[in-house]
Amino acid sequence: MTTMYSTASHVAFPALADPAGYRPCPWDLAAHADDRAYWLDLFRKQFDALERDALQEAADRGCDATHPIALARAAFMAYLDDVSADPLSHGPLDILSICEHRERALREAGIADPYRLMKAQETERAIRVLPGLLEELDAMPVPERRVALIRGVFAGNIFDAGATETIKLIQQGGIDFATVRAQLRPRPWHADALDRWLDQVRGQAYKRVVAFVDNAGPDIVLGMLPFVRELCREGAEVILTANTSPSLNDVTHDELLAILAETASFDPLIREAIGNGQLRTIASGNAAPLIDLSRVSNELAQAVAESPIDLVILEGMGRSIESNYDTRFTCDVLRLAMIKDAGVARRLNAQPFDLVMRFDPAR
Repeated sequence: MTTMYSTASHVAFPALADPAGYRPCPWDLAAHADDRAYWLDLFRKQFDALERDALQEAADRGCDATHPIALARAAFMAYLDDVSADPLSHGPLDILSICEHRERALREAGIADPYRLMKAQETERAIRVLPGLLEELDAMPVPERRVALIRGVFAGNIFDAGATETIKLIQQGGIDFATVRAQLRPRPWHADALDRWLDQVRGQAYKRVVAFVDNAGPDIVLGMLPFVRELCREGAEVILTANTSPSLNDVTHDELLAILAETASFDPLIREAIGNGQLRTIASGNAAPLIDLSRVSNELAQAVAESPIDLVILEGMGRSIESNYDTRFTCDVLRLAMIKDAGVARRLNAQPFDLVMRFDPAR
């Protein structure tokens, strides 16, 4: 299988505890017929929604994407037919490899970012809500605020154009951040390390943090950005890392830069953290909703290698559950996600909309 990554420009993430034994996505679909059938059918059905967004995005630019999206569909469906008939016809088969083939089909057909318009609209709406949310959070006592920040990450993470349960909610009339936050599953969550996390941050502040963020819109703006802002308030140096290239409605590095610049225009804490280098952004080198930490950008690897990091944050279902759920690091790792797909839920013996907060101290 040809890769979307150049080995010359991508290296292993320095904080991996076992680079030689690392597997980003251990769900072997070639070996499990039922799982394979589920995911191949899901990817086929998801392409309809992707096509609608691609056509709307192109129309917003005054273009017609009818022919390019037809080419992309034909190429991707041919790939799905191949691996349905022979699961190993294109190499190892997992969710990450399917995502990479979908992105390749889009790029080769000339479709750069089918969710650009959706991301821009959702992000604009979220930024209008952000000042009031930050004011609400800042008025809370510290212990209460720390819990509210985690709940906010969960609520934001529901906004996912690649998740079946989210798509159902959108079709039923949309999703509101405040409503989702108020209706989160009660504790104990499916994976519930909240008390352990609160004990950790009460006892010792983190010094250097790398946070792999997920979706545009409320996910990054109302969920992860307030959480990272709090880490900065407590003295941490934070590297925010997002996709280099578009994939679904994941926020890209360039979009993240614009979000931070706009936030800095009204929030002194973010403005100061950016100004003094405490908060910076580096592109991950990634081009998929899942992440292969054996192939991150040279820039990210070099920044991490400058001095030891003591916390990695993996946010979102793709980065922290579908990939890297059991990955070990040389530092603490915090995984935060809402489960928004029935197949993922079955894999974890969970239910859709269950919450995962997994905190693993360094070994």
